[in-house]
Parts: sequence; C-alpha cells; structure tokens
Amino acid sequence: MHAMRHNISPHVHVAATLFTALAFFALFMRWGFRAEYFFAPILALAVVYALINLMHQKKELSDFHFEAGPDFAKLLRRALARYLVWLPVFYIAAHAYRMVSFYNSPGSQPTLLFFDTLLKLYIAGGLPYFLLTLTFKSSRVEDFYDPAVRIIHVIKQTLSGIFLKNGRRSPLRVFKKRYNRKVLLNLVMRAYFIPIMVHQVYTTMGQSVTLAASRFDDYSFLTVLFWLTAILWLCDVLNASVAYCIESRWLENRTRSIDLTLTGWAVCLFCYYPLNNITNSLFPFAYSVVNNNAASLIIPNPGFFYAVKVLEISLLALHIYIDVSLGASVANITLKKLQTTGPYGVVRHPGTTTKLAFWFLISACYSAFWNWTIILGQLAWSALYVARALTEERHLRQHEEYREYMKKVRYRFIPGLL
Repeated sequence: MHAMRHNISPHVHVAATLFTALAFFALFMRWGFRAEYFFAPILALAVVYALINLMHQKKELSDFHFEAGPDFAKLLRRALARYLVWLPVFYIAAHAYRMVSFYNSPGSQPTLLFFDTLLKLYIAGGLPYFLLTLTFKSSRVEDFYDPAVRIIHVIKQTLSGIFLKNGRRSPLRVFKKRYNRKVLLNLVMRAYFIPIMVHQVYTTMGQSVTLAASRFDDYSFLTVLFWLTAILWLCDVLNASVAYCIESRWLENRTRSIDLTLTGWAVCLFCYYPLNNITNSLFPFAYSVVNNNAASLIIPNPGFFYAVKVLEISLLALHIYIDVSLGASVANITLKKLQTTGPYGVVRHPGTTTKLAFWFLISACYSAFWNWTIILGQLAWSALYVARALTEERHLRQHEEYREYMKKVRYRFIPGLL
C-alpha cells in the first residue's frame, strides 16, 4: 500500500513526456531530422523519469534507499554478473532481427539501427550503470524481481541439473517455477513490442518535423491541427517506448507479474500489428472511414469539418493523457506500479473508455460509418478491448494491492454506471 499512497502525480509524467517531445522536435527542426538519432528522445525521457523518481526517493516517498558504505569488491561482483548476463541478450537481439526478412526491409531499418546503437551503448556504459544502480538503488525486493538475478538463477539450476552426478534431476525443472517462466515471457513480450514502439517514434517524429518544415509557412488552422495530432501521438509512443525498452530500478518499473494465460495474450496481441491485420480482415475498423474530406461527413460543410477535427484532437489528447499518466508502467498485461490518482482514481480502465469513445464519436461523423458492416465492426473491436481489460483485471486481481485498488475504485469503465 506504500506505493499506492505515494504515487507520482500523473501530471508530472505527462509534463515530462510533453517537454521531451517538444525539446527534441525543436532540436530536429534546428539541425534537421537525422534518422541515426531518432531514438534519442526515448533515452532522454528515461533519464527525465529517473531524475523524477530520484527526487521522489530523496523525499522518502519511495521504496528505495541509498546504501551506506557498500563493500566495493562485493558490489563489483554483483554488477559484473548482471553486466555479463545482459551482454549476450543485447548482442543476440541486435543480430536476431537481422535474420528476419521483415526487419531488413527499408521501412523497418529504424529497428536495426536502434538495437545496434543500444548494443554499443551497453558495451561502453553497462558496467558503470550497474555499479551506480546497486549503490544508489539498493533493494532486496528489487533483487527478487530483477530479471538478471532470475536469469542467473535459471542458468545455475540448469547447469547443476546437467552436471549432477546422479542425473535424477532434470535441468529443465527450474522452469517449473512460475516466476522463472514469467521472466522469460517478459523477454519475449519485449522482443515483440519494442520494434513496434520504436518504429512509431521514428515515424511520428518525422511527421511532426515534416509538417512544421514544409507547411507551417501558411499557418493554416488545419495544418496546425495535423501537427498537434503528430505531437500527441509522439508523446504516446515515446512513453510506451520507454516502458517497453527500459525496465530499471531508476524508473521503478520492474515487472512484478505478467499474465501467463493464452486468452490474456490473444486479446492483447490481436490489437497490435501484425496480428491486428487478421482482426481487421474479420471486423472492419470503423476509424478507417475517417479522412480529411469534408464531403465525406454526415453534414458536408467546412464548419462541421473543423468542428469534427477539434473534437478529434480533444478526445485524442484526453486518451493520450490517460496513457502517459502511467509513466513507464504502461506496458501490456503486467503488474508494475499502480496509478491511483487522476483518471485512474475515477475508473479502473479509463484508457479503454476514451479509446472506444474516440473511435465511435469520430467515425460516426462520417457517412461511410452508417452501414451494418462498419457498425458491427465497431462493436466487435469494442468487445475485443473490453475483453482485454477484463483479462488484464483477471491477472491483476491475484495481487492484494490491486484488490485494495478495486475496493477504492469500484467502476471499470464509466463512473456510477459500468
């Protein structure tokens, strides 16, 4: 309950993300958008979040503490062990994507660039990072949830099973332990989502710079709205990229638990590329009817078109505010830090509510929405996202702190109703 009482304000996460997005937009506008640095705002936002958490810690509102006078030899051994565990993981990740044809296509080069640079940064700075972390972010609880510690445990137990003289104990017995399976699933989940997120950072940053550089000379209202939309999406994918790419004591976003059920993963993955192509082939995505043609609206005139665009960006801003308010704990179907203030103090799944409301209200303004195929598609996608929220809750309510949160915030989607 300590973490629930002393949450960082959601406004802080949102302000930090917006500041980082705008700062790097300004830098890229000044020096030009260079693809080899597209992921710099991801690392910068992680540093900003770390500083915010450090200030939170110094106010004694965190579960972490400064370790006084550590034994350097012991500290170095622990840091070196972690460094050596993650070195092959980063190396394999940087090279494994090159073996998949999809990631070698011209449009997917940012993923390869990101992992290549991350490997170089890790080789140079990984050991100092672990030394600082174990000095200033010491925590026995975090040691338990530290994936490197669990991987070391898995390796030790597997080797002992292989080389045990009597040979009675299977080297795979270590995977019978639930938490060890969770660590491996966490790595698989990140391998799937990281390319999706970092590629969106590359795309949205490029869009925002291109819009400002080539079309801001006329300062048209519509151009400004398009730019604001790009910046909002940039904030969303920046925050999500930090959550998926970096799990750290400095961010206080260790994955303490992850859903191990097939249904939980199915409803999640079929909402994301590339599996959402299958979903969309079965159930037409209602938002696909949205375009920039006023003649397509149910009231085909420019005034209504601008009103729809203002409504669109307002709902989008609300939804992204809710997503970003979770900070680096936004990753799918995992338990990290709970947010109990702001929108999450009103309903338990405000992001689901605003996303479905956004899709419906905007799509319904277009004439093409009003046929049974699109309407049924909207209902099917809505059902999928509701199922996703319910499966997430099924997993989270295994933990006492989430059950306490459910008592505090009674409603899932709509206050006083649902």
